[in-house]
Amino acid sequence: MRLGFVACGLAKAEPVAESVAAHYRRWLELGYCAGMDYLRRNVEMRMQPDLLVPGVKTIVSLAMNFMPARQQPAISLYAQGKDYHDVMRSRMRQLMEDMGLEGRAFVDTAPVLERYWAWRSGIGIITQNGGFISVPGYGPTVFLGELFLTSEADHYGSPLQSSLPASCGAICPALTAEGLDARRCISYQTIEHRGSFPTGFHLGPTFYGCDRCLRANPQFAEAHPTDEPAFQPSDDLLNMTPDDWAHLTEDQYQSLFKGSAVKRAKYDGLMRNICCWLSS
Repeated sequence: MRLGFVACGLAKAEPVAESVAAHYRRWLELGYCAGMDYLRRNVEMRMQPDLLVPGVKTIVSLAMNFMPARQQPAISLYAQGKDYHDVMRSRMRQLMEDMGLEGRAFVDTAPVLERYWAWRSGIGIITQNGGFISVPGYGPTVFLGELFLTSEADHYGSPLQSSLPASCGAICPALTAEGLDARRCISYQTIEHRGSFPTGFHLGPTFYGCDRCLRANPQFAEAHPTDEPAFQPSDDLLNMTPDDWAHLTEDQYQSLFKGSAVKRAKYDGLMRNICCWLSS
């Protein structure tokens, strides 16, 4: 599509399936959301779209390929370029304006079960390792966004069936039968967690985020580089070495990550990660 979306699907704005709602509540009860207390808020709103947007009739799920052509190995793939929240939201609003649609656009900042709606609309399957949405032809390296529209659609999508292996085996202690336990997740610890870094984690090649679950899915073989300039790393980021990271100043941090999702960890959090990464 002209605006950079690689998949689009429509689902009727109904309450989510009861089995999904029960699983989410169980996941919260187990404490698997760790310190992400925002996931405990507005639970009913997550389950009933019309509580979030009164009068919503249709949920449009959109995906953008974020796989960078070149990569800085110390940073998770999704955060190599500009902040996807800003990029996708502006494109989605443009789409609504161009098509004369009425509703609201959400990109990972509202109480929306976006992977559920992407699956329900038929744009991708849910992977066994990590629960990613994998879009045919692009794999799981996609960002998701939703349009909550107040108009009915002529046709709605239906979930896809996967022809790939159900699982490639346990590859991360954070993955359990009940879902991902964020307390054991490197991505959570390096991005969301505040305070000292817990013991017992081996960061591997990255100090911001973790792509092990993503890469372990058989669907990752479908991933290929995006031609979206906003999701490509800068030359300055690509040229950073372990020694450069060790001596990263706050001014350099501000310059390297201007308009980047990496800003979520803040300078002190990133330096905490870097110290652990260099010592592991």
